[in-house]
Amino acid sequence: MDPRFLTAKLSASILKTSLRLFGRGATAAPGLVAEYIDPNSLKKLSQYVSDIILVTGTNGKTTTARIIGSILENSNKKFIHNREGSNLMRGLIGSLISKTPIFPSNEKPIALLEVDEVTLPKVISQTSPSIIVINNLFRDQLDRYGEVETIRKIWVNTLRNLDESTIVILNSDDPSVAHLGNGLRGRVIYFGIEDKKYSLEGLPHASDFTSCIECGSELKYDIVYMSHIGRYKCQKCGLRRPKPDIFAEKIDLRDETGFKARISTPEGKFDIKTSIPGLYNVYNSLGAISAALALNISLQKIIQAFKGFEAAFGRTEVIDVAGKKLFLALAKNPTGFNELIRTIFTGRKKRYAFIAVNDLIADGKDVSWLWDVDFELMKGKVEKVWVSGMRATDMNLRLKYADIKVEGYNSNITQALESAYTNIPQGETLFVFPTYTPMLEIKKFLSEKGYSERFWED
Repeated sequence: MDPRFLTAKLSASILKTSLRLFGRGATAAPGLVAEYIDPNSLKKLSQYVSDIILVTGTNGKTTTARIIGSILENSNKKFIHNREGSNLMRGLIGSLISKTPIFPSNEKPIALLEVDEVTLPKVISQTSPSIIVINNLFRDQLDRYGEVETIRKIWVNTLRNLDESTIVILNSDDPSVAHLGNGLRGRVIYFGIEDKKYSLEGLPHASDFTSCIECGSELKYDIVYMSHIGRYKCQKCGLRRPKPDIFAEKIDLRDETGFKARISTPEGKFDIKTSIPGLYNVYNSLGAISAALALNISLQKIIQAFKGFEAAFGRTEVIDVAGKKLFLALAKNPTGFNELIRTIFTGRKKRYAFIAVNDLIADGKDVSWLWDVDFELMKGKVEKVWVSGMRATDMNLRLKYADIKVEGYNSNITQALESAYTNIPQGETLFVFPTYTPMLEIKKFLSEKGYSERFWED
């Protein structure tokens, strides 16, 4: 074995073991050390696995990868998944190092990797992915990613160099993603929704791609599901939504309790029922089903996997605490937050809400995106709402402009959460919407209280 790579692998493994002994997550540091010692660690680790599945997109990466993992597990397929690590290079390397032997074996597992949007090109350059799933593209953390067009161009240049053996799975309802399939050498699978029932009246004001990718003319939408996602066409150059190979119809959204849908595939139709809510999770499910079918997994195994599927930590996760419930849902950009609001604040019953916003690097330093969230839809639908985090004042101001009274705000997240939770009646649910670092702080707090597992054990 390459001495440099062996040193990297052993060093990372020792560091991870040491950190775990002290109760730390060790989800990034080992991979960071390995990459420092050997910058080609990921490329060499790819020799330890059979198929490599990459899942990326602005929203839904974690849930989509989790569903694929559930299907693989139900199909008795051995796989490695970076579910407890970051989706940057260090997280991918750390997960693979910790779950592979010192020397490659004949029985190689599948690598299931959730990948950050900007990290995707580097990962592809060091691996030979079998399947790439791209969910969507929305504005997210402008200080880190820049405008969405920047990400799209990076993806276009990366995918054009793919080997013809790579299967690319794309959301046909997102024009910025569907267009990526043009000119690829390998097989392209499209997924989408065929159900008019949940169409919006028009494009939301925070939509990102409303102009034709080809000619720049305005796109015409027959159906809008969320942001710029729907059934579209360009009346000038003829660009239109590709017909999906795998799609959902007869969708029944059940507020925060989940959804049912009829799934149509080239292999046949079947019904799924899951506890993960919202139209966005219909898309996540379709991406995962498409990947499973690309791996030639049977419909029966897919159906069985959905029956026992549970959400990832902080992604519409429900935690029982002394006769009350916490509903945790990561809210990190306008489209994601808008869909959570439309999912949860649709019925007649008023809800209790808690919003925590930080502006650390992982959250995004620019919080101006809060003004693109349709908090006005919550008016008259909330019993009480609390805000917290480093930008609690900003969140309080935004809700004031939405004519929503804030019960209280405190920058200390755990203190504010305890106060809010204490002040809701028995049997009720507190809907908690944190950005990324508040979510980690809340999960740590709940695990210390014994209400939840530590996130790297989830």
